[in-house]
Amino acid sequence: MIKPFFLIVLSALFISITAFSQNDSGLVLSLDDAILHAVENHPVLEQYRNSGDMVNFQIKSVRSGWLPQVGLNADYNRYFQQPVAIFPDFNDPESGRFQEVRTGVPHNASLNFSAEQSLVNNELFRINAQSSSLKKQALQSYEESKIEVVVGVSKAFYEVLLAEEQMNLAKGDLVRQEKQLNDAQLQFEAGMTDNIDYKRAMIAIQNTQGLLYQYQEDYQAKITQLRYWLGLEKDVPVELQVDYESLESQLVTDTLSGVSVAERIEYQLLETRHSIQESEIHYQKRRFLPSLTAFYNYNILFLSPTGRSLWDQSYPFSLIGLRLNYPIFLGGQRHYDTKVAALEARNLELEQQNFVLQAANETQEALSAYKSSLYQLRIQNKTKELAEEIYNTISLQYEQGIKNFLEVTVAETDLKTARINYLRALFNVLENKLDLEKARGEIKTDY
Repeated sequence: MIKPFFLIVLSALFISITAFSQNDSGLVLSLDDAILHAVENHPVLEQYRNSGDMVNFQIKSVRSGWLPQVGLNADYNRYFQQPVAIFPDFNDPESGRFQEVRTGVPHNASLNFSAEQSLVNNELFRINAQSSSLKKQALQSYEESKIEVVVGVSKAFYEVLLAEEQMNLAKGDLVRQEKQLNDAQLQFEAGMTDNIDYKRAMIAIQNTQGLLYQYQEDYQAKITQLRYWLGLEKDVPVELQVDYESLESQLVTDTLSGVSVAERIEYQLLETRHSIQESEIHYQKRRFLPSLTAFYNYNILFLSPTGRSLWDQSYPFSLIGLRLNYPIFLGGQRHYDTKVAALEARNLELEQQNFVLQAANETQEALSAYKSSLYQLRIQNKTKELAEEIYNTISLQYEQGIKNFLEVTVAETDLKTARINYLRALFNVLENKLDLEKARGEIKTDY
């Protein structure tokens, strides 16, 4: 089992976790703190929050069509040539001749007040039917993106920890190898050995220095990735904090629970989209409905042959009425649009069926990867313990003159490999567990 040896191993392996560079304005974050910071600051999540607000405002905008629409218009016209009207010859009506008469006055203005109230409107019926589903879709899209951020931050957090621990191990190896180099130099100077051991110690140090440089560059890449998920600028220092007991408790999860595809946010989104599409089908079928609007108009005309007297006399008139717009024949458009909407709904059903199969496959793959990584962690821990035992024994025998330096170098190489493999296996378990929880729809997002 993992628990009997986990805390001992971590206490030996995990040196104090500090960021590569720090200043007073840096962030000190646990995993939960990092996720909370990302949820609050990641630009993508802010975009989705804005999209949810936009949906709410768009729904309110369309629904405002149910309220009375009131408007005021004003015009002023100055005719340089007045319009012409054709009238019969009033002096001789039976002649069949017509006469041209210029109408109106050069100066006129109008003030028009109107109020309209929609009584029947298919577009407004559609938004009433779809509004709750549209809001739900916006929230679910935000939740889906939030899950991606939580998983991304968690994996980046673990990878930074792994990069830091690799650096710490390499630094510890350098300290030990420098001692070995000094011992080999003293033995060489005392004539107890030739310079081969001294040169091998130099080679070991150089190899470790090369690894340390590689780990430092890997750390820079990983911390940059973590900053991306946190929504931080490049030069903001980050220090990570780890609760080892909490980390240990995160290793094990239930491997017997079945797949519950309804828990996946992707499936919930598909259900919501299908609901919206069903409303769209009803909307297309209702397009035979007329639009009916009640209106009231109040108009004031100002007419004058001269501009100075334009406002001296007004001629008001008003009316109330109903306006009907009835689509009698649209060339089959309503029928074809209904067919298209129905096919889109069917495609969503097929997409749901495909997602059920995909989710089952993803869950099985994630479960197999998790079990395999957990098994590898146990194996790597045993290998590391054996490598430590072998190295300690050979180092002691070398100091007693029983073993040569080559055997020490081989044992040390095995120990370094075993420690790195154990660390990678440890964080691989945590990352595979995240993938399994995501496949099951169990990622916590209530941050």
